[in-house]
Amino acid sequence: MPRRLAFFSPFHSLRMKKYKLSPPPPSPPETFPFLKLPHFPLKYVINQMDFVDVIHLTMKYKRFKRAVESAKFHVDQLHFHPGKWFKDIVITHQGQDLEIAAVYREGGFRFTGLKLNGVDASICYQGSFGIKVFAESEEAKMDVLDKITQHLVRILRVQKFTARFNVKYDYENLFIWKYTRKLEKILIEPLGESEIVVSPEELHFLLEDIKIDEPELDLNVENGYKYRKYPFHGSKIHIHNNDWIDWDKLKIGPDCIIFTFRQKMYRNGNFWIPNTCGNRLLKEWIAGKNDKLEEMTFQVKELFEGPDSNEDLLEGITTTVNTLSEKQLDKRQVWRHGLRVPIIDIKRSTDGRLATISRWKWWVYMYVWHPKHIDELKDVVEAVVEDVVEDVVEDETDEEMEEEEEEEVEDEMENEAEEEEEEELE
Repeated sequence: MPRRLAFFSPFHSLRMKKYKLSPPPPSPPETFPFLKLPHFPLKYVINQMDFVDVIHLTMKYKRFKRAVESAKFHVDQLHFHPGKWFKDIVITHQGQDLEIAAVYREGGFRFTGLKLNGVDASICYQGSFGIKVFAESEEAKMDVLDKITQHLVRILRVQKFTARFNVKYDYENLFIWKYTRKLEKILIEPLGESEIVVSPEELHFLLEDIKIDEPELDLNVENGYKYRKYPFHGSKIHIHNNDWIDWDKLKIGPDCIIFTFRQKMYRNGNFWIPNTCGNRLLKEWIAGKNDKLEEMTFQVKELFEGPDSNEDLLEGITTTVNTLSEKQLDKRQVWRHGLRVPIIDIKRSTDGRLATISRWKWWVYMYVWHPKHIDELKDVVEAVVEDVVEDVVEDETDEEMEEEEEEEVEDEMENEAEEEEEEELE
Protein backbone atom coordinates (compact mmCIF):
# COMPACT_ATOMS: atom_id res chain seq x y z
CA MET A 1 0.00 0.00 0.00
CA PRO A 2 1.48 3.33 -0.96
CA ARG A 3 2.55 5.53 1.93
CA ARG A 4 0.30 8.48 2.56
CA LEU A 5 2.06 11.79 2.22
CA ALA A 6 1.55 14.40 4.90
CA PHE A 7 -0.41 17.45 3.90
CA PHE A 8 1.26 20.79 4.63
CA SER A 9 -0.72 23.98 4.40
CA PRO A 10 1.05 26.75 2.52
CA PHE A 11 0.06 29.02 5.43
CA HIS A 12 1.56 26.71 8.07
CA SER A 13 4.95 28.44 8.16
CA LEU A 14 3.26 31.83 8.39
CA ARG A 15 1.24 30.69 11.41
CA MET A 16 4.40 29.34 13.03
CA LYS A 17 6.20 32.64 12.51
CA LYS A 18 3.23 34.55 13.92
CA TYR A 19 3.08 32.62 17.17
CA LYS A 20 6.77 31.81 17.52
CA LEU A 21 8.19 33.33 20.69
CA SER A 22 11.24 35.53 20.47
CA PRO A 23 14.37 33.85 21.81
CA PRO A 24 15.37 34.75 25.37
CA PRO A 25 18.25 37.20 25.78
CA PRO A 26 21.63 35.51 25.98
CA SER A 27 22.71 34.85 29.53
CA PRO A 28 26.26 35.59 30.68
CA PRO A 29 28.62 32.70 30.00
CA GLU A 30 29.28 30.28 32.83
CA THR A 31 32.74 29.47 31.51
CA PHE A 32 35.34 32.11 30.83
CA PRO A 33 38.02 30.91 28.39
CA PHE A 34 39.62 34.37 28.33
CA LEU A 35 40.60 33.98 31.99
CA LYS A 36 43.58 31.97 30.73
CA LEU A 37 45.00 35.08 29.08
CA PRO A 38 48.14 36.76 30.48
CA HIS A 39 47.62 39.60 32.94
CA PHE A 40 47.60 42.64 30.63
CA PRO A 41 45.43 41.15 27.86
CA LEU A 42 43.10 39.85 30.57
CA LYS A 43 42.92 43.30 32.14
CA TYR A 44 42.09 44.82 28.76
CA VAL A 45 39.32 42.28 28.03
CA ILE A 46 37.71 42.69 31.45
CA ASN A 47 37.66 46.48 31.15
CA GLN A 48 35.83 46.21 27.81
CA MET A 49 32.92 44.39 29.47
CA ASP A 50 29.75 46.07 30.74
CA PHE A 51 30.52 47.14 34.29
CA VAL A 52 27.11 46.02 35.61
CA ASP A 53 27.82 42.52 34.30
CA VAL A 54 31.29 42.57 35.82
CA ILE A 55 29.98 43.39 39.30
CA HIS A 56 27.17 40.82 39.01
CA LEU A 57 29.49 38.05 37.81
CA THR A 58 31.93 38.66 40.67
CA MET A 59 29.02 37.92 43.01
CA LYS A 60 28.18 34.75 41.10
CA TYR A 61 31.46 33.07 40.11
CA LYS A 62 34.45 32.71 42.39
CA ARG A 63 36.91 32.19 39.55
CA PHE A 64 35.74 35.32 37.73
CA LYS A 65 35.95 37.34 40.94
CA ARG A 66 39.57 36.27 41.48
CA ALA A 67 40.43 37.34 37.93
CA VAL A 68 38.83 40.78 38.36
CA GLU A 69 40.57 41.24 41.72
CA SER A 70 43.85 40.73 39.90
CA ALA A 71 43.05 42.88 36.86
CA LYS A 72 40.86 45.58 38.53
CA PHE A 73 37.95 47.13 36.67
CA HIS A 74 38.32 50.92 36.34
CA VAL A 75 35.36 53.11 37.36
CA ASP A 76 35.00 56.87 37.58
CA GLN A 77 33.38 57.29 40.99
CA LEU A 78 32.17 55.52 44.12
CA HIS A 79 29.57 57.57 46.00
CA PHE A 80 28.52 56.81 49.59
CA HIS A 81 25.03 57.89 50.62
CA PRO A 82 24.03 56.50 54.02
CA GLY A 83 20.75 58.42 54.30
CA LYS A 84 18.05 58.32 56.93
CA TRP A 85 15.81 55.83 55.12
CA PHE A 86 17.98 54.64 52.23
CA LYS A 87 21.57 53.54 52.53
CA ASP A 88 23.30 52.92 49.25
CA ILE A 89 26.46 53.13 47.19
CA VAL A 90 26.41 54.41 43.61
CA ILE A 91 29.10 53.36 41.14
CA THR A 92 29.58 55.61 38.11
CA HIS A 93 31.29 54.44 34.93
CA GLN A 94 31.29 56.38 31.65
CA GLY A 95 28.12 58.27 32.55
CA GLN A 96 26.21 55.18 33.70
CA ASP A 97 25.21 54.66 37.35
CA LEU A 98 24.63 51.46 39.28
CA GLU A 99 23.04 51.66 42.73
CA ILE A 100 23.72 48.96 45.30
CA ALA A 101 21.46 49.45 48.33
CA ALA A 102 21.39 47.92 51.78
CA VAL A 103 17.72 47.30 52.59
CA TYR A 104 15.64 45.62 55.27
CA ARG A 105 12.38 43.76 54.80
CA GLU A 106 10.54 41.56 57.26
CA GLY A 107 11.01 37.96 56.27
CA GLY A 108 14.18 38.85 54.41
CA PHE A 109 14.84 37.61 50.90
CA ARG A 110 15.69 34.19 49.59
CA PHE A 111 19.26 33.22 48.80
CA THR A 112 19.92 33.36 45.06
CA GLY A 113 23.40 31.91 44.95
CA LEU A 114 25.01 35.36 44.90
CA LYS A 115 27.79 36.18 47.34
CA LEU A 116 29.50 39.13 48.95
CA ASN A 117 33.19 38.55 49.61
CA GLY A 118 32.65 34.85 48.94
CA VAL A 119 29.88 34.51 51.54
CA ASP A 120 26.25 33.68 50.66
CA ALA A 121 24.01 36.72 50.98
CA SER A 122 20.39 37.68 50.30
CA ILE A 123 20.82 39.63 47.08
CA CYS A 124 18.26 40.78 44.52
CA TYR A 125 19.93 41.53 41.19
CA GLN A 126 17.87 43.83 38.93
CA GLY A 127 20.32 44.41 36.09
CA SER A 128 20.97 48.05 35.30
CA PHE A 129 18.13 49.00 37.70
CA GLY A 130 20.38 48.14 40.63
CA ILE A 131 21.22 45.55 43.25
CA LYS A 132 19.60 45.16 46.67
CA VAL A 133 21.38 43.44 49.53
CA PHE A 134 19.07 42.52 52.41
CA ALA A 135 20.03 43.14 56.02
CA GLU A 136 18.75 41.20 59.04
CA SER A 137 17.55 44.42 60.71
CA GLU A 138 17.41 48.18 60.23
CA GLU A 139 20.41 48.56 62.52
CA ALA A 140 22.45 46.12 60.43
CA LYS A 141 22.18 48.12 57.19
CA MET A 142 25.39 50.05 57.84
CA ASP A 143 27.24 46.76 58.37
CA VAL A 144 25.85 45.51 55.05
CA LEU A 145 27.02 48.73 53.39
CA ASP A 146 30.48 48.03 54.81
CA LYS A 147 30.47 44.52 53.29
CA ILE A 148 29.33 45.88 49.92
CA THR A 149 32.19 48.39 49.98
CA GLN A 150 34.68 45.67 50.88
CA HIS A 151 33.53 43.59 47.91
CA LEU A 152 33.73 46.56 45.52
CA VAL A 153 37.15 47.91 46.45
CA ARG A 154 38.63 44.46 45.89
CA ILE A 155 37.46 44.35 42.27
CA LEU A 156 37.44 48.04 41.28
CA ARG A 157 40.03 50.73 40.74
CA VAL A 158 38.13 53.86 41.76
CA GLN A 159 39.19 57.22 40.36
CA LYS A 160 37.42 59.26 43.07
CA PHE A 161 35.26 58.78 46.16
CA THR A 162 32.43 61.11 47.20
CA ALA A 163 29.97 61.10 50.10
CA ARG A 164 26.71 62.73 51.17
CA PHE A 165 25.19 62.79 54.66
CA ASN A 166 21.79 64.22 55.60
CA VAL A 167 21.66 62.79 59.14
CA LYS A 168 24.12 62.79 62.04
CA TYR A 169 26.64 59.95 62.27
CA ASP A 170 29.72 59.29 64.32
CA TYR A 171 31.87 60.77 61.58
CA GLU A 172 35.17 59.83 63.18
CA ASN A 173 34.33 56.11 63.20
CA LEU A 174 32.60 55.58 59.84
CA PHE A 175 33.50 52.39 57.96
CA ILE A 176 34.39 54.53 54.93
CA TRP A 177 37.75 55.51 56.40
CA LYS A 178 38.91 51.87 56.26
CA TYR A 179 38.93 52.13 52.47
CA THR A 180 39.83 55.75 51.76
CA ARG A 181 40.71 58.92 53.64
CA LYS A 182 40.56 61.07 50.54
CA LEU A 183 37.25 62.34 49.15
CA GLU A 184 36.70 64.32 45.98
CA LYS A 185 33.59 65.86 47.57
CA ILE A 186 31.66 65.63 50.81
CA LEU A 187 28.20 67.13 51.28
CA ILE A 188 26.76 67.41 54.79
CA GLU A 189 23.27 68.93 54.76
CA PRO A 190 20.39 68.16 57.14
CA LEU A 191 16.90 67.19 56.06
CA GLY A 192 14.21 69.89 56.12
CA GLU A 193 14.49 72.17 59.13
CA SER A 194 16.57 69.73 61.18
CA GLU A 195 20.17 70.35 62.21
CA ILE A 196 23.39 68.38 62.16
CA VAL A 197 25.43 69.25 65.24
CA VAL A 198 28.99 67.95 65.52
CA SER A 199 31.56 68.09 68.28
CA PRO A 200 34.72 70.23 67.92
CA GLU A 201 36.70 66.99 67.57
CA GLU A 202 34.51 65.82 64.68
CA LEU A 203 34.88 69.19 62.93
CA HIS A 204 38.68 69.04 63.20
CA PHE A 205 38.61 65.44 61.96
CA LEU A 206 36.61 66.35 58.84
CA LEU A 207 38.65 69.46 57.99
CA GLU A 208 42.12 68.18 58.88
CA ASP A 209 42.37 64.37 59.08
CA ILE A 210 40.35 63.67 55.92
CA LYS A 211 41.55 65.19 52.65
CA ILE A 212 38.49 66.71 50.94
CA ASP A 213 38.82 68.60 47.67
CA GLU A 214 35.26 70.01 47.63
CA PRO A 215 33.77 70.37 51.14
CA GLU A 216 30.15 71.57 51.31
CA LEU A 217 29.06 71.94 54.92
CA ASP A 218 25.77 72.94 56.53
CA LEU A 219 26.36 72.09 60.17
CA ASN A 220 26.55 73.51 63.68
CA VAL A 221 29.20 72.89 66.32
CA GLU A 222 28.52 72.18 69.98
CA ASN A 223 28.77 74.91 72.63
CA GLY A 224 29.32 77.78 70.19
CA TYR A 225 32.78 76.51 69.30
CA LYS A 226 34.86 78.63 66.88
CA TYR A 227 37.20 76.90 64.45
CA ARG A 228 40.61 78.58 64.47
CA LYS A 229 42.84 76.57 62.14
CA TYR A 230 43.06 78.30 58.76
CA PRO A 231 43.35 78.53 55.79
CA PHE A 232 40.52 76.37 54.48
CA HIS A 233 41.86 73.78 52.04
CA GLY A 234 40.10 72.59 48.90
CA SER A 235 39.39 73.74 45.36
CA LYS A 236 35.66 74.45 45.86
CA ILE A 237 34.54 75.41 49.36
CA HIS A 238 30.88 76.01 50.22
CA ILE A 239 29.81 76.95 53.76
CA HIS A 240 26.08 77.21 54.56
CA ASN A 241 26.23 78.07 58.27
CA ASN A 242 28.86 80.44 59.62
CA ASP A 243 28.33 80.19 63.38
CA TRP A 244 31.58 78.26 63.89
CA ILE A 245 33.79 80.56 61.78
CA ASP A 246 36.37 82.80 63.49
CA TRP A 247 36.10 85.93 61.33
CA ASP A 248 39.35 87.44 62.57
CA LYS A 249 41.36 84.41 61.43
CA LEU A 250 39.45 83.22 58.36
CA LYS A 251 41.71 82.70 55.35
CA ILE A 252 41.25 81.05 51.95
CA GLY A 253 43.72 78.35 50.91
CA PRO A 254 46.06 78.80 47.91
CA ASP A 255 44.34 76.08 45.83
CA CYS A 256 40.82 77.48 46.20
CA ILE A 257 38.99 78.21 42.92
CA ILE A 258 35.46 78.88 44.22
CA PHE A 259 34.73 80.13 47.74
CA THR A 260 31.11 80.58 48.82
CA PHE A 261 29.10 81.45 51.91
CA ARG A 262 25.68 80.63 50.50
CA GLN A 263 22.32 80.49 52.23
CA LYS A 264 20.29 77.34 51.66
CA MET A 265 16.65 77.85 50.74
CA TYR A 266 14.30 77.89 53.77
CA ARG A 267 17.19 77.41 56.20
CA ASN A 268 17.72 79.25 59.46
CA GLY A 269 21.13 80.25 60.70
CA ASN A 270 23.86 82.85 60.32
CA PHE A 271 24.81 83.42 56.69
CA TRP A 272 26.35 86.91 56.67
CA ILE A 273 29.96 87.87 57.29
CA PRO A 274 31.22 91.12 58.84
CA ASN A 275 32.16 93.85 56.37
CA THR A 276 35.62 94.03 57.95
CA CYS A 277 36.21 90.36 57.11
CA GLY A 278 34.97 90.79 53.54
CA ASN A 279 37.21 93.85 53.18
CA ARG A 280 40.22 91.86 54.39
CA LEU A 281 39.55 88.97 51.98
CA LEU A 282 39.35 91.41 49.05
CA LYS A 283 42.57 93.14 50.10
CA GLU A 284 44.39 89.81 50.44
CA TRP A 285 43.46 88.96 46.86
CA ILE A 286 44.58 92.42 45.66
CA ALA A 287 47.91 91.89 47.44
CA GLY A 288 48.57 88.73 45.39
CA LYS A 289 47.15 85.88 47.47
CA ASN A 290 44.68 83.23 46.24
CA ASP A 291 46.11 83.24 42.73
CA LYS A 292 43.78 80.42 41.57
CA LEU A 293 40.60 82.06 42.86
CA GLU A 294 37.94 82.51 40.15
CA GLU A 295 34.77 83.27 42.11
CA MET A 296 33.93 84.37 45.64
CA THR A 297 30.41 84.89 46.99
CA PHE A 298 29.32 86.04 50.43
CA GLN A 299 26.49 87.83 52.18
CA VAL A 300 26.69 90.99 54.31
CA LYS A 301 24.28 92.12 57.00
CA GLU A 302 22.97 95.37 55.47
CA LEU A 303 21.20 95.82 52.14
CA PHE A 304 22.89 97.55 49.20
CA GLU A 305 20.32 100.34 48.79
CA GLY A 306 22.59 102.98 47.29
CA PRO A 307 26.21 104.04 46.70
CA ASP A 308 26.70 104.81 50.41
CA SER A 309 25.60 101.34 51.59
CA ASN A 310 28.25 99.16 53.29
CA GLU A 311 30.99 101.73 52.67
CA ASP A 312 33.41 99.94 55.00
CA LEU A 313 33.33 96.85 52.75
CA LEU A 314 35.45 98.70 50.15
CA GLU A 315 37.36 100.96 52.54
CA GLY A 316 40.94 101.46 51.33
CA ILE A 317 40.26 99.68 48.02
CA THR A 318 40.62 101.47 44.67
CA THR A 319 37.70 100.70 42.38
CA THR A 320 36.88 101.58 38.78
CA VAL A 321 33.64 101.50 36.82
CA ASN A 322 33.19 98.29 34.87
CA THR A 323 33.33 98.87 31.11
CA LEU A 324 32.34 95.44 29.77
CA SER A 325 29.21 95.13 27.68
CA GLU A 326 26.07 93.38 28.87
CA LYS A 327 26.76 90.49 26.49
CA GLN A 328 30.26 90.06 27.90
CA LEU A 329 28.99 90.09 31.48
CA ASP A 330 26.28 87.60 30.58
CA LYS A 331 28.89 85.31 29.04
CA ARG A 332 30.61 85.13 32.45
CA GLN A 333 27.20 84.96 34.17
CA VAL A 334 27.89 88.10 36.19
CA TRP A 335 24.82 89.04 38.24
CA ARG A 336 23.52 92.36 36.88
CA HIS A 337 19.74 92.33 37.45
CA GLY A 338 17.94 94.54 39.97
CA LEU A 339 21.13 96.30 41.07
CA ARG A 340 20.94 99.55 43.03
CA VAL A 341 24.71 100.10 42.97
CA PRO A 342 26.98 100.00 39.90
CA ILE A 343 29.13 97.04 38.91
CA ILE A 344 32.77 97.83 39.69
CA ASP A 345 36.26 96.44 39.04
CA ILE A 346 39.25 95.99 41.33
CA LYS A 347 42.82 95.24 40.26
CA ARG A 348 45.64 93.19 41.79
CA SER A 349 48.75 95.17 42.58
CA THR A 350 51.02 92.24 41.69
CA ASP A 351 50.03 91.23 38.16
CA GLY A 352 47.29 93.67 37.17
CA ARG A 353 44.60 90.99 37.07
CA LEU A 354 41.06 92.36 37.22
CA ALA A 355 38.04 91.20 39.19
CA THR A 356 34.46 92.37 38.72
CA ILE A 357 32.26 92.92 41.78
CA SER A 358 28.48 92.87 41.59
CA ARG A 359 26.36 93.76 44.67
CA TRP A 360 22.69 92.82 44.90
CA LYS A 361 20.53 92.99 48.05
CA TRP A 362 22.86 91.45 50.68
CA TRP A 363 25.01 89.56 48.21
CA VAL A 364 28.55 90.28 47.03
CA TYR A 365 29.72 88.44 43.90
CA MET A 366 33.36 88.59 42.84
CA TYR A 367 34.43 87.27 39.41
CA VAL A 368 38.15 87.10 38.67
CA TRP A 369 39.26 87.50 35.05
CA HIS A 370 41.90 84.87 34.29
CA PRO A 371 43.33 84.60 30.73
CA LYS A 372 40.93 81.75 29.92
CA HIS A 373 37.93 83.94 30.80
CA ILE A 374 39.22 86.78 28.64
CA ASP A 375 39.72 84.36 25.72
CA GLU A 376 36.10 83.28 26.06
CA LEU A 377 35.03 86.89 25.46
CA LYS A 378 36.62 87.03 22.00
CA ASP A 379 33.56 85.56 20.32
CA VAL A 380 31.36 87.98 22.24
CA VAL A 381 33.56 90.92 21.21
CA GLU A 382 33.37 89.84 17.56
CA ALA A 383 29.61 89.54 17.86
CA VAL A 384 29.42 93.01 19.36
CA VAL A 385 31.60 94.38 16.55
CA GLU A 386 29.38 92.69 13.96
CA ASP A 387 26.33 94.28 15.56
CA VAL A 388 28.01 97.69 15.43
CA VAL A 389 28.99 97.16 11.77
CA GLU A 390 25.43 96.15 10.94
CA ASP A 391 24.13 99.28 12.67
CA VAL A 392 26.62 101.42 10.72
CA VAL A 393 25.67 99.74 7.44
CA GLU A 394 22.00 100.28 8.23
CA ASP A 395 22.69 103.94 9.03
CA GLU A 396 24.63 104.36 5.76
CA THR A 397 21.84 102.68 3.84
CA ASP A 398 19.29 104.97 5.47
CA GLU A 399 21.39 108.02 4.56
CA GLU A 400 21.73 106.86 0.95
CA MET A 401 17.98 106.31 0.72
CA GLU A 402 17.33 109.77 2.14
CA GLU A 403 19.74 111.31 -0.38
CA GLU A 404 18.06 109.45 -3.24
CA GLU A 405 14.65 110.61 -2.04
CA GLU A 406 15.91 114.21 -1.84
CA GLU A 407 17.33 113.97 -5.36
CA GLU A 408 14.04 112.58 -6.64
CA VAL A 409 12.13 115.42 -4.98
CA GLU A 410 14.53 117.97 -6.48
CA ASP A 411 14.14 116.40 -9.94
CA GLU A 412 10.37 116.49 -9.61
CA MET A 413 10.48 120.14 -8.55
CA GLU A 414 12.72 121.01 -11.53
CA ASN A 415 10.41 119.17 -13.91
CA GLU A 416 7.39 120.99 -12.50
CA ALA A 417 9.18 124.33 -12.86
CA GLU A 418 10.07 123.60 -16.49
CA GLU A 419 6.49 122.61 -17.26
CA GLU A 420 5.21 125.85 -15.70
CA GLU A 421 7.65 127.89 -17.81
CA GLU A 422 6.54 126.13 -20.97
CA GLU A 423 2.90 126.80 -20.12
CA GLU A 424 3.65 130.51 -19.56
CA LEU A 425 5.43 130.74 -22.93
CA GLU A 426 2.49 129.16 -24.64
